[in-house]
Amino acid sequence: MTLSLVRIDDRLIHGQVIAVWYRALGTDVIVVADDETAADEFLSDVLVLAAPPGVNVEVYSVDDSIARIKELAESTDRAFVLMRKPETALRMVELGVPIPVLNIGGMGATKDRSTLYKNISASPAEIDSLWELERKGTKVEIRIVADDPVVAFSSVAPPATNSNGV
Repeated sequence: MTLSLVRIDDRLIHGQVIAVWYRALGTDVIVVADDETAADEFLSDVLVLAAPPGVNVEVYSVDDSIARIKELAESTDRAFVLMRKPETALRMVELGVPIPVLNIGGMGATKDRSTLYKNISASPAEIDSLWELERKGTKVEIRIVADDPVVAFSSVAPPATNSNGV
């Protein structure tokens, strides 16, 4: 499998992603899976332009990304997958995308979110999605930049609140 990194970052492609993660991973392609971004041609173009010259950036809706990410997971191409929300990762796993490790890197504060760890915030629904991913076998880790130590989501997260008790 060659999904070098699957990351939740609500800013998607930005300086930290390019300056630190992309260089550390040496990926061949960056895949953005986000409905809002895919529907906005200008925003998609901005993300493509934010990448270094020669870096292949592909922007898809979540549903359209599934087949491409599965293909990349079985290829020799090294892929860096970005999405905004935990629910996106959960949907992918439920549709058969192999995500052994999910990196939480950038989830900013909003009125619906509370602090999870340092500058990472999550809503109760997002926390439930992350717990469900763990239950399905995806290791959820927090690591803002490549040099940071890995922090297990399970070590900082409050219990799940969803109806199935996960």
